[in-house]
Amino acid sequence: MPLRAWICLVLLVLPASACGGGGTLSTKAFQTQAESLQSLAAEGALVADGSADGRTTETFVSVHTEYLGKAAKKVETKLAGAQASGELEEKRKRAMRLAGRVAGELGQLHRAPGDRALADRLASDLRDEADAAEKLAE
Repeated sequence: MPLRAWICLVLLVLPASACGGGGTLSTKAFQTQAESLQSLAAEGALVADGSADGRTTETFVSVHTEYLGKAAKKVETKLAGAQASGELEEKRKRAMRLAGRVAGELGQLHRAPGDRALADRLASDLRDEADAAEKLAE
């Protein structure tokens, strides 16, 4: 095979292998995902607080929680597609479940942006999940 063909093959295969899912999860990559999850949950709690207090519009709550929920679902998907061993595997599983809960709660708020009682409860839950994600990232 000519050199040019090898170069083209490498340029096609490397980016494809670097994209998405699967593979072994490093400690650093896990920390990055856990920190992202912590940030998403904390921001979701702030949005929920604003909704519960009537400080934000329903449109803002709906749009922003949809965005945050999709990002949390992406974290869950990345963690689900990875493998780890030992203690990191247990942390990966906990973070994956936590990301699913965060995404679900943000989805609830997205579907009912004017429900102040729901927003108040979810704000508390999301703060707790932000704390849990922060501990997992340590």
